[in-house]
Amino acid sequence: MAELKDFDVKRILRSDGADSGPGYWPAPAPSAAKKTAKEAPASAPRQKAHMVRLEDDDPRFIEWRIKLGILLKQELALNPDEGNPWYLQFPRGYWLYEKSKHLWVSGYPIKGKLYKTPQEFGLHLLWLMGTSADYHDCCCIHCNVPATKPAVAVETAVPLPMPAAPAAASKNPSIPHKVTPVPLPTFPGQLKPKEPANGSETQKQTQVPIPNPAGAHPGQPPAPSRSQAQLQGQTRSQGQPQTAQLQQPQPQPQSQPQPQMQPQPPPQSQPPSHSQPQSQAQAQSRPPKWSLQSPLLFRSGELVWYQNGNSWRLGVISAPGDDRFEVTPIGHEVVPQQPVEKKAKEMRPFHAFSVPGVSMPELQGKPFDATPWVDIFNYAGQDRGKRNNLLLDASKMAASKIDTSFSFWSPLSQDMQGETVPFYGCFLGAERIELGDCLRVNPVAGDSSMSWNDTSVLGVRRIMLRTVSPQRSIVLIGAIYQVVKADDPYGQPVPIEDLPVPLQEETRWRNAVRPEQPCRWSLVKEDAVLEERNIRGRFYPTHHIMPILNEAAFNAAVAERNFDNQYPYLNNRLDGAGGYVGFCVNRRDALGASVAASTRLRLEPFVREMERGGGNPAATQ
Repeated sequence: MAELKDFDVKRILRSDGADSGPGYWPAPAPSAAKKTAKEAPASAPRQKAHMVRLEDDDPRFIEWRIKLGILLKQELALNPDEGNPWYLQFPRGYWLYEKSKHLWVSGYPIKGKLYKTPQEFGLHLLWLMGTSADYHDCCCIHCNVPATKPAVAVETAVPLPMPAAPAAASKNPSIPHKVTPVPLPTFPGQLKPKEPANGSETQKQTQVPIPNPAGAHPGQPPAPSRSQAQLQGQTRSQGQPQTAQLQQPQPQPQSQPQPQMQPQPPPQSQPPSHSQPQSQAQAQSRPPKWSLQSPLLFRSGELVWYQNGNSWRLGVISAPGDDRFEVTPIGHEVVPQQPVEKKAKEMRPFHAFSVPGVSMPELQGKPFDATPWVDIFNYAGQDRGKRNNLLLDASKMAASKIDTSFSFWSPLSQDMQGETVPFYGCFLGAERIELGDCLRVNPVAGDSSMSWNDTSVLGVRRIMLRTVSPQRSIVLIGAIYQVVKADDPYGQPVPIEDLPVPLQEETRWRNAVRPEQPCRWSLVKEDAVLEERNIRGRFYPTHHIMPILNEAAFNAAVAERNFDNQYPYLNNRLDGAGGYVGFCVNRRDALGASVAASTRLRLEPFVREMERGGGNPAATQ
């Protein structure tokens, strides 16, 4: 009986695999006139060898997964020699076959190209675990060839480039994508992805039977090329798609001075009486002016990822900044952590990465606030390795908790006892939101009044606290916009000056870079009422966020004026584990014991939070 050993199972949900399952490599059809062995001539040719699909539990398949886990842990893990070995599941659309007594990995988008060793396949997996959208950044034997690109649609968390289409093909091939670990918004020309079976990428501990391979453990992959070296700089503890390069973002725009939105007054001079109703209707239909005081990228009080050597850590922006920010690491207050200064290019929005599972089995499935952290840290003693691992796990659990909370700031009404109370802004999970922001949204179930799609964006006009039972909740009201396709004869684009500020920024940038294909947005629903579950997260203009996610790919796309795949693909709110928190008095209350008790957030003067105990709002210092 094979030996059983604990492994950390790693899954890669970003995939370009094309193997559709049994029958992808059909067996040769038998001859119509079968002959018995006695009837067949001695010189009859042998049947051509064909691809035999291995069963999932075949020892040879298990051995390949173990070897791939060894290779990738050496490349990605912070301390490869510590912890359980990795057991790497094949990405969707890849499978192991046997042909002519040799094993081959099938699934590369060009059907005839196969991988014959774990080392060859492992290089392609490294590319899939990054965020590069260019096959030439992969240094595997099939991608690292001039003018060679896979020629099929790809399911991926980051849009992958399509090759030049043949003459008979469509001029605008669509690129379906898959989010890791959850579906992300698509844009025109992309197909709607299917939901993953488990809803998220998980890291779990399991026992796998260890086969006894004839050979030794596989060696290291070939020496990395330039593109592989970039991939190896990604975060080392997740086994999930991560950013390959750290780059400088574009400067943020000047904030707008006025937070209130005032409707435009009707014209002073009235037309003749027979046209008055029409003129009044036009005046009433004019949208209010949009304003925004906060920067479009990073804001004080938000959860972010920040670079810590070759890995990433979680923290909260504890003071406003321009290009440099004060970030306080999160973990647990029993081990106080000092703030660090980080540049924007050393940070990522919280939803840019997925929060990995905890590494310590005794913490799995436990909520942050119900964990006896003092006892656990006391048990770890002065073992630096154990304490660091505990802090990392505490930060993951705290981040998942904070992402399910919300709090309000700067009320717009003196009556705090009503059933609904308006506010200028709120902390919605990891992010800070205010009037005039744009949010990525999910369709409202049963809403047949509009045609929802994955480009839907909410321009926020009202932020409301609903105080009625059973529990306090958040309501967002605003206008829903969608991208208008260039060939849509029924699309009615909104003038740029009538769009929310983030969409104005997005539109002006795209039209400046590629004026022959103007970016247009249409208003599809006014006064849409959305609840918390309908919000995916904040919308970031492409030219602000993409330079820090992958500057090289962004600059190349702009230079070629082919940036249809340059969109900020982000994870969504409420996709993590750890329960639900809901209403908190203020941001410090939401952070709780994840930071030292002495930690104070320095927010801008216009951000006036509620005090615990029901006091009047006051600027948090």
